Amino acid sequence: MAHMPVSRAAVALLTISLAPGLRGEAPRVPIPVPLVVTDARGQSIPDLGAADVEITENGSARSIASVQFHGPAPRRIAILLDAYHVTAGAHTERARASVSAFIDRYIRPGDTVSVVRPPAKYDPDVLDLASARAAVQQFTGRRGEYTPQGPFEAEFMGSAPLFAARQRAQIVRAALESVATSMRPPDGVKALIIVTEGFEQGEPSRARTTTLRAIGRAARVSNVPVYILDPSASRPETSPLNDAWRGIAAQTGGMLFEAGSPMDGAFTRIAADLGARYVIQFDPSSKEDGGFHGIEVRVKRKNAVVRAPTGYWAPFAASRFAVPSLNRAEFLRTAHTSGLIQPWLRMAPGTAGRTRVTFAWAPGSAGSSAALVTMEAVTFDGNKLHAAAIPALRSSTPDEPEEVTFDAPPGPIQLSLGIQGGNDTLLGTDIQHVNVPRFDTRKPVIAAVEFVRPGSPAEFLAMQKARLAMPTDVREFFRHDRLILRVRAFLGPEPADVTVRLLDYARKEVLQLPVLPEVGGFSQFDLRFAPYARGEYFLDVRAVAGGVETNQRLSFRLVGR
Repeated sequence: MAHMPVSRAAVALLTISLAPGLRGEAPRVPIPVPLVVTDARGQSIPDLGAADVEITENGSARSIASVQFHGPAPRRIAILLDAYHVTAGAHTERARASVSAFIDRYIRPGDTVSVVRPPAKYDPDVLDLASARAAVQQFTGRRGEYTPQGPFEAEFMGSAPLFAARQRAQIVRAALESVATSMRPPDGVKALIIVTEGFEQGEPSRARTTTLRAIGRAARVSNVPVYILDPSASRPETSPLNDAWRGIAAQTGGMLFEAGSPMDGAFTRIAADLGARYVIQFDPSSKEDGGFHGIEVRVKRKNAVVRAPTGYWAPFAASRFAVPSLNRAEFLRTAHTSGLIQPWLRMAPGTAGRTRVTFAWAPGSAGSSAALVTMEAVTFDGNKLHAAAIPALRSSTPDEPEEVTFDAPPGPIQLSLGIQGGNDTLLGTDIQHVNVPRFDTRKPVIAAVEFVRPGSPAEFLAMQKARLAMPTDVREFFRHDRLILRVRAFLGPEPADVTVRLLDYARKEVLQLPVLPEVGGFSQFDLRFAPYARGEYFLDVRAVAGGVETNQRLSFRLVGR
């Protein structure tokens, strides 16, 4: 990102407590804004005061609470070396040499440095130069090379390029978010440097547990500028370092150095930024809407060059959410999906306040070669609940049933799934974090609403009687589809009475769904689409027991003919 005499600037934010606002407003905390301010020759300007800085938010001038120059202060620097997305050979050598030179030339006494190399475990307390130098020398790019290295990759990662690429992107995104979050306290001079050739998101948004947008937000909340460096010697025709990556750099006040940029020059620019850093604080608007608020920063000194983040994230009001307390044990893995299988879970009341969990699966697509899934279920406290090997539905034998059932305490559990091919080859892994519901409540609990999609009239009749018919996760249907809607609802151990209404886009009732015979504890309903036009519809599911009602609303679309 090029320097400009006066640039737009914004702030990464973490709001915790604040000075009292005006007349009945909730207290607000000043928003910290990291700025790089230099003169036209690139030299730092160390003597700015509040009168020298202007900040506007939505065109309204905000008052400056403080201006502090951090040029000589100790710096906190994290460098993430993305081996999964840097090419071996010349690109790796270029990255290794330039990072080593940066550490040797520009790290001062009192600075702390972390070098992170996913999937190696990140320890934010390892900050010494000897560990950093050793980590840099061990760095080797592996872009496009999917042979497993080490027990973690051998056990949990697939070798098929498509699925391995998705897993690698998930691992690097999770590491970036973790590093950015760990740099939150305290305020001061910080930088997150990412050495990568980049990657595309690679899977549907609903399958991603961490996105580039989430990484950018974590960095802004931690008030840490992000610098992204592509170590490629020449610029390719297309690069994965797209607008989403540029947004991370721009919105945090960092920079993106594209392929072909001189690496030594990039690190010299980063070092200069670290020596010209200000942190100013201003009084924000009072909105606690969780949204991104753009601001503009101007320095009144002649020929001043300023660069900063492009906005800040307002907090949500504390009443909007509660933060869960979870045990972050080492055995917990980042949730991810391979797309190789369609897993299937059912919940029902168990004994002694526990919940009965049933697991089964089917291939994710017609061409999937998945033949067996090994499953291990553990609580977030580390208690092992069950382990089993399960074939796909409709391919089981008496010795290898097609479903497994176990009891679990209410609360979060982790399912670790190893997906094997016909020759016991590990194709990939899925990690699911599942919130197990409790059924010992005073209101009915709707445990499941499933869409079963027969392919013909004969299948419609047969699947009504098939207890283990695999539901679809599709929510777009054709007018010639005729579905079986299955609902399980309980009040304690007893089933509740269920009714389902079809609503149009205006939430007006179209039809109360006809009831089909029950199967396996499910209430079943006939959902025929032929009479209805294309568009968005809703299902209003109501469960009644003991004079108490619970309802749940789901949406779907009719498309095509």
